Amino acid sequence: MPQPSPIEIKLFSYWPQSVENRAALRTAIAAVTAVLISFFLHLETPYWSGMTVVVVSNLYTGSIIDKAFLRIIGTVVGALLGFYVAGLVANSFLLYLMSCFLIVTISVYYYNLSAAGYAYLLGGLCAFIVISQIAINPQNSFLVAIWRPVEIGIGVVVSAISAYAIFPNHLKDNIFFQIHAIFDDFSAEFERLLECILSGDLVFSDIAKSNLEIKKKVRKAVELIGAMNHELGVTKERTDELRAFLDTFYNLARQLQYLIITFSQPKDLTAIQHLPLQNIFDAIEHDLRLLQNTFKMQSSVPIDLKTGESIDALEQKIRDEKLSYSVQSDFIFAFIHFLQQINQSYSLMQALLTRSPIPTVQQYQIISREQRLQSDYNLVKQSIKAGLSVILALGFWLLTNWPGGLNGIISSLILSIRKNLFEMKYFSIHRLMGCFLGGGVAILSLIILEMNLYEFIWVLFIFVWGFTYFMFKFPKYAYIGLQANIALIISLAQQGGPPVSLDPPLQRLAGIVIGIVASLLVANLIWRADVWSILNRYLTKLHGYITFNMSQILVVAGDRRSLHDLANIFWVSRGLIESLADEPLNEIKQNKLTQIREKFESLVAMQATLSHISATINLKQALETAHLFLFDAETCQNQLITQYKNHDSEGGLVLSQRFQNLLAHIEENPAYHAISDAHLRNFLAYINALNQLSMRVQ
Repeated sequence: MPQPSPIEIKLFSYWPQSVENRAALRTAIAAVTAVLISFFLHLETPYWSGMTVVVVSNLYTGSIIDKAFLRIIGTVVGALLGFYVAGLVANSFLLYLMSCFLIVTISVYYYNLSAAGYAYLLGGLCAFIVISQIAINPQNSFLVAIWRPVEIGIGVVVSAISAYAIFPNHLKDNIFFQIHAIFDDFSAEFERLLECILSGDLVFSDIAKSNLEIKKKVRKAVELIGAMNHELGVTKERTDELRAFLDTFYNLARQLQYLIITFSQPKDLTAIQHLPLQNIFDAIEHDLRLLQNTFKMQSSVPIDLKTGESIDALEQKIRDEKLSYSVQSDFIFAFIHFLQQINQSYSLMQALLTRSPIPTVQQYQIISREQRLQSDYNLVKQSIKAGLSVILALGFWLLTNWPGGLNGIISSLILSIRKNLFEMKYFSIHRLMGCFLGGGVAILSLIILEMNLYEFIWVLFIFVWGFTYFMFKFPKYAYIGLQANIALIISLAQQGGPPVSLDPPLQRLAGIVIGIVASLLVANLIWRADVWSILNRYLTKLHGYITFNMSQILVVAGDRRSLHDLANIFWVSRGLIESLADEPLNEIKQNKLTQIREKFESLVAMQATLSHISATINLKQALETAHLFLFDAETCQNQLITQYKNHDSEGGLVLSQRFQNLLAHIEENPAYHAISDAHLRNFLAYINALNQLSMRVQ
């Protein structure tokens, strides 16, 4: 194989290597190209083409195509709707205001509800822009309805082509990289777990933190994976396989989380430390690496896993020494149950990798986020508030004829879709900072340079590159970079070529101020939603949904269950808590945050326990075993559900004591020696899970 020449090596060293830099360069090239095409076509507002490029910009090809597609669909439909409505309301100011209010309210509602929410938001925004022309120049509505989609369409087409042709970053490559990183993370997790057990130190704080990071990585990968369908050479079957693979990882992380929650209290590990744990964990590590290599090679050749055999050997040793172990120190039984779940996860991964038939699992109906939000009156309230914010900004504009009023209305809409005042203030500050930064760069460039077309291209390219790289490199401050790009493009890309007036950036700044004031006024005066009340509302909802799920899991047969999917609301709540933890809080608020965090972690433990019951415990078999022990498990289940509904924490402690008494005397029951080890382990896991739930009634 020929070796690369020194010149080729030197050229490669200048080639952009990082994902962020490649994406930033691609965005800069696409933005300049879109603006130049708009100049060539003599469009009235060429900056819309460049703005579209930076708005739909993303690190990965599939995500760009996905967002660009939703943007063009929303824009075209919104323009047609706006033009139609404009003709109906042209002679009535009341109908004009009502149509604007309804369009914004409905678009924000479906923005939060639908998987294609971005298209609804852009559709409502474009419809509003067309209708708003009635107050400026009624004859202009038709022109805006025609040319605004054209301007945005240029940006969309250029973005889509550049996503495939200029420094493409493929999601499929990134997903593979992320999955390999997750393999490595689990390897480190299991190593730390073994160290904790052998040292007798069950302080799982480090394992819990790293396990949370694993779940965050899995969630991020799952969110990205849907956009892979827009990339060349990727089939739906492949994305479904990857999604199933990531779901298996997530379930494995949940099992580890449940182990940490269950054994957060000190345990006597003397018995388990004498078991051949090193052999078990060597097998777990061997199989993990084998699965990782098979995933890397994308091979369907059958593979031989060793974890199951090592668990069987361990259980045989436990059977031989059964009399020396006490159920009261239940770690060994729960630990074996955990090992069995690892083996099941490995077996499922093996089936996915080797294209083998996947073992059937008990199916149940999921109540999705969209279904749950349909009956959420808070979503309706937020949508109404967004409509009122836009109407307030529109009214201020009509009364004062303030330049840049339209930008103010857009700002009020963008800020009003935030769910609480904390986020609204945060994004308001970042929006202003970005506007000052991008506008300042444009003004400074105009002062220093003559700004002919050649200089215009270089200034636009270099600073869009820089702002976009900042946006991708520091996600926490990405909104600043985006707004800086928008302000820069509006300032420089004016009709006919390089700028001859500072009116557009100054009008945008004035409009942003109008939008911020309008949205914050409405947010503070109508259905005030501060972050603390939002958090408490989320926690209350979570408790109610968990109680519902508990009743479904414990009482309803598996094929007739309907369970709420709570992943999104858990992650949103955690995000708010982590954001508040980064803020300087006084002592009162710090104590309040501590209480909220403790309540949230308790809810996380409840959810982990229910997931453990649903995924790993044979309830029918557990109830049959309970009858052998003359234990009325059905009554205990119903009492537990009632206590959760009534927030009866004292009753929960009483019920917990009953479970503990059962475990304390279970070895004295003749059934203990009559049932199989598998049935005993399933029953103990069931009783311990109910005990965990009863101790957390709040």
